[in-house]
Amino acid sequence: MKSFPARFLIGFLLLFTGPLADAGTRPSVVFLSPDDSRFWQLVAGFMEAVAEDLEVDLEVQYDRESHRFSYLRMAKDVLSREEKPDYLLFMCKEHVTESMLRLADGAGVKTFTFNTDVPDAARASIGMPRTVLSGWLGHLSPDNIAAGRVLVTLLGKQAERLGLASVRSVPMVALSGTLDSSAAKDRDRGLLAAAVQQRSELLQLVYANWSRELAREKTEVLLERYPNTVSIWSASDGMALGAIEAARNAGRTPGKDLLVGGVDWQPEALESIRQGELLVSLGRHFMGGGLALLLLHDYHHGRDFGDMSPDYVFRYQLEPATRDNADQVERVMTSSNWQEADFRRFSRALNPGLRAQDFSADYLMDQFTSVLRRDRNAASMPIAQKAPE
Repeated sequence: MKSFPARFLIGFLLLFTGPLADAGTRPSVVFLSPDDSRFWQLVAGFMEAVAEDLEVDLEVQYDRESHRFSYLRMAKDVLSREEKPDYLLFMCKEHVTESMLRLADGAGVKTFTFNTDVPDAARASIGMPRTVLSGWLGHLSPDNIAAGRVLVTLLGKQAERLGLASVRSVPMVALSGTLDSSAAKDRDRGLLAAAVQQRSELLQLVYANWSRELAREKTEVLLERYPNTVSIWSASDGMALGAIEAARNAGRTPGKDLLVGGVDWQPEALESIRQGELLVSLGRHFMGGGLALLLLHDYHHGRDFGDMSPDYVFRYQLEPATRDNADQVERVMTSSNWQEADFRRFSRALNPGLRAQDFSADYLMDQFTSVLRRDRNAASMPIAQKAPE
């Protein structure tokens, strides 16, 4: 937690950098975490650091049952309170997203969705933010299709560098998450598109329910079935680490005769990258909840974000963590750096001179990353400077 003198100094300096937005009331936000895994704890922890700086009352609830119906039940419980929050922030899940949005709209609670794309069925029924439901303010998500495609590309290029690719193709197996996850579906789409366009030969795609143990078990079967496998594509780091265990058990040497890539920037995955066993992890989406809070904070204080995105939808790219930048990524993931950063500098409500045309989800994510890795050059740049084309 930031010390009182530090917070007082920040507030004092802000008086001289531009007029503050109308203080009004502190926005209250309930974030429904879809589970209590390491990744979602990182998401919530980062949100808490941003909320502290922006003076947002944040409540985090974890769905320990990790099921779409228990997730819907959590939303109903929050929306049935006598004192409801101003905003409900949650991840889109198949088959319940529309119900959650309609219930919140009927209860007078504004919503913001993030992390996974809006399911096709919900999109067909209620469109996108502010089309049918005025209380659905916006949506933010990484480009998971691009992430799936990039992971195939990076695995294939490394296979060629190491001489593992045959003249014809790079034999590959893939581990996906769950059938009700739009993130898994989108990453799968990227995988399938890239496998067709590139030299990778997808031998089989299986679902391991985001479970490290199940991924280990399924990978053992896959490697026995396809002994010529050169690369393992995984929709998450946890499953990738399970695949690495299976590869060792099968007498393979991850990083040398078998390449594995994942998604999430999990701390254990970064260590595996340093050791040379995991080739790459795509990430930075743990900061998505913090960015959503920033947008809601500014909306609450009179700075709507419609001028930043006319359709109220924001997308950003995931970035690779490799042996070349693992130390920098670790600094971004270190919670003590979140506490030292001042996220107020990114608020247009608190800094009226910041222009909408200088902002995008990718640009703000880049700025978050630069500050957290303590990049002195980037951190000292005026935040309103336009991102390079």
